[in-house]
Amino acid sequence: MGSESTFDEAYHFKLIAHRGDSASAPENTFASFDLAIEKGFDNVELDVQLTSDGVPVVIHDATLDRTTNASGPVSEISLADIQQLDAGSWKDAKFKREQIRTLEEILARYANKLRLHLELKSQEQDLAEKVAPLLNAHGLLDNSSVEYDAPGLTITSFAVEQLFRSHQLMSNARHGWLLKAITAADIKLAQHIGLNGIYPNAEFATPASVTLATEAGLSVRCWGIADSEDSLRHAFESGASGTTVDWPDKARELLLR
Repeated sequence: MGSESTFDEAYHFKLIAHRGDSASAPENTFASFDLAIEKGFDNVELDVQLTSDGVPVVIHDATLDRTTNASGPVSEISLADIQQLDAGSWKDAKFKREQIRTLEEILARYANKLRLHLELKSQEQDLAEKVAPLLNAHGLLDNSSVEYDAPGLTITSFAVEQLFRSHQLMSNARHGWLLKAITAADIKLAQHIGLNGIYPNAEFATPASVTLATEAGLSVRCWGIADSEDSLRHAFESGASGTTVDWPDKARELLLR
């Protein structure tokens, strides 16, 4: 972790491997998370939703079409069936053995190594309820107070209703709201719910809005970095404390120039 630690200390800006090192390996898989670790990144983002039989699995899209050899909604396939799918060949044939993993499998492999930025992706009302005991069993609900410390946990969502339910169940965990741009009304709502952070799209993060949020006691980090140096530098210069990025090693090199 030496190169990343040096970068963090020098720039006070955290690069979070988005769905792992998803530029180089199939997103949200062991291969992607392992590669992020290999390259020195100890914060990763992942997405969680439920199978038809109510098991939390790690996949971004609501459907299987883009990242597996199957089609249809994730919520309409059982765990037994989802575990048979190829979740790697869409990226490269060398990843054909990669699978969609349960949240439990991800936690068993990485909970003691990484800070997990866990996005409650789908809209099921019982998603947070299904996730909470797994996080608790791995000790993550008692290890979440410092923003980027690893191992640890930050729970995120675009759906403020999910964050409200999650905070009610897991009030000791850090929670951050993913949204397009920060407004004064958003800050008030985040404070009312008890959130720790507010996370704008990089293109809409401004020094003024970041300052407004941080002065209100909310941390700010970005998302939505396009494959360009411009969007990365926009996030960095906004005063945000970090960002998710598909290509963290490239981002580190660009900012070190």
